[in-house]
Amino acid sequence: MMRRAGKTDLGSYLRAFPLLVRHPQIALAPFVAGVAQALLFRVLPGNGGGSGFLGSANSSIAGLAAQLIGFFGFAVALIVADTAWRRERAPFDDAWEEARRKAGDILMAAIGFGFVVYIAGLLGSFIPLAGPLVLGLLALFFFIYTLPAAAVGGVPGGAALQISVERARAAPLPTALVTAIYIAGILYIPAVVVGAVQAPLLSGNLPAPDIIAILVSAAVRAVCSGYVALVLAKTYADLSYGRSSARW
Repeated sequence: MMRRAGKTDLGSYLRAFPLLVRHPQIALAPFVAGVAQALLFRVLPGNGGGSGFLGSANSSIAGLAAQLIGFFGFAVALIVADTAWRRERAPFDDAWEEARRKAGDILMAAIGFGFVVYIAGLLGSFIPLAGPLVLGLLALFFFIYTLPAAAVGGVPGGAALQISVERARAAPLPTALVTAIYIAGILYIPAVVVGAVQAPLLSGNLPAPDIIAILVSAAVRAVCSGYVALVLAKTYADLSYGRSSARW
């Protein structure tokens, strides 16, 4: 039987901004993950690790590892964000320990989430015009709560996919809103801002411009991820536990 969804708090979309300012540690794990991803591609680039099969293998390994690093960093941010909504303090070390305990489920949920979105895009390529976009959006819509279910809800990795579908079906409007926030905050806004900031950094006479560009890019993406984590964690908690009536 599908659980009845709790009410959502749309005002949390605005309150998330000052909450992120008060708890900047929400963005810490995504920042570290962003730097690690950039360094990983420097160490194991797809076009520099060999040709043919070896080059493809390096590219696949680097891509998968970078994706899992990013998802795990975001999962830690979700745990910190959930604690920040519920309490006055949200210690990063507590969230890190919780993420370590749930690491297996988080990584399984991340693999499942990434695989489903990838397959949706692949199947969409057989549909003319906007097929990949439409199926990709549908996959993201229905599986948007997979990581929160594993990281915040403690749901086993495989079951997190099913939980996400249930939450999305029970509350389509809040899910559509948080999906739009995810797309804007994780994909589009960081790409635009980073592109505008990196160009003058790389073309200037700054010492170690590549390192500075990596740090700036990771910082921009981390701040955006922190806001998305706050909104997504709150929406998942509202739908799962009906917390809108609490002091949040």
